Amino acid sequence: GIVQGTYETYAELARQHFGGSLKGTLNVTAGLGGMGGAQPLAITMNEGVALCAEMEEWRIDKRLETRYLDEKHKNIDAAIDAAIRYKNEGNGKSIGVLCNVVDLLQRLIERNITPDTLTDQTSAHDELIGYFPQNMSVEEAKQLRESNPEKYTKLSLDTMARHVEQML
Repeated sequence: GIVQGTYETYAELARQHFGGSLKGTLNVTAGLGGMGGAQPLAITMNEGVALCAEMEEWRIDKRLETRYLDEKHKNIDAAIDAAIRYKNEGNGKSIGVLCNVVDLLQRLIERNITPDTLTDQTSAHDELIGYFPQNMSVEEAKQLRESNPEKYTKLSLDTMARHVEQML
């Protein structure tokens, strides 16, 4: 299934780039819905640290309940601090942080922290329903989506551009 495939992808990554294990690595991603929900478990199964941005708190809570995720943080710096501590300890843990990925990536950049791996599992293929513009709560996004889908789409595309620039 999805977990097995995701596990194998990270296992191969570990073999090719990290001596067979993700132990002592920081792996950053975004999006804990659908297929993205398998990433934190696959990373920790390979002994790495997963730091996952997610806008919708219920998705984080669902991953905690199913034990695909170990911790939830609402403060970005606290989440980064925990991830770095686990990385330094060689402790495979996964952290969901309630934020927009561009805010997480910005803090990592400002703190001069480069992840060992960086992926994205947001629904960036769906700029109206699947992606959240920066500086907007889930509720604000829902309202703008309904009242002005054209503006929402433009803001999503602007955020995606920033997201890709930060990843690079």
